[in-house]
Amino acid sequence: MNVSIQGTIIDFYEKPIFVNKDTGESSSKKYAVQMLSNIKLNNGETKKDLIDITIDEVNINKYKSNIGKEIEINCKLYSKTAISLTAV
Repeated sequence: MNVSIQGTIIDFYEKPIFVNKDTGESSSKKYAVQMLSNIKLNNGETKKDLIDITIDEVNINKYKSNIGKEIEINCKLYSKTAISLTAV
């Protein structure tokens, strides 16, 4: 399932690398965009929510140049427990 997230790009960062303690294998570098988005509540109110969206390394400059700007990011929705977002 794909979703579109609208909001203001606040920042981006490199995520910590995961290292499997048993095998010593490590994950590749991953990056995330932090987006401030308006979330509509069921009582009609709106709240601001900080959302971290995983991005590919090749897209860093695209999002870095949009810090402080309102944009829309198309994301693939996946979840084991809590909902996680990845830019597509």
